[in-house]
Amino acid sequence: MKRILSFFAVAVLLTSCASVFKGTDQTVTFTSEPAGAEVIIDGNSMGVTPLSVKLKKNKYDTVMLKLAGYKTVTRPLDKSYDSVALVNVIWDSSTTDLINGAAYEYSPNTYYFKLEAESKTASK
Repeated sequence: MKRILSFFAVAVLLTSCASVFKGTDQTVTFTSEPAGAEVIIDGNSMGVTPLSVKLKKNKYDTVMLKLAGYKTVTRPLDKSYDSVALVNVIWDSSTTDLINGAAYEYSPNTYYFKLEAESKTASK
């Protein structure tokens, strides 16, 4: 019985509120006008718009959209502190959520890009 209680106590201390309630991944959606642009996150091609992709929280920094005939657009993936992690201050000062990234979330979780056509250069 003592072992079970010890195991339970350790499990509770190592579990974090944001990790438990929201997880360490977040689905982020990318859309563009026109559709069909390649979505590149931190140098990794993830697919084409419209695209919903599950990302590790607090891991990625930038998204780039490329489409032939249009200017390439780069934006930061903004993150904010997830207030659910504050509840975990009671257990372990939110350190577990900070370490595994669950204390943060991508905000916004939907990105819209209106792509601008490349200007055509005049022939000489």
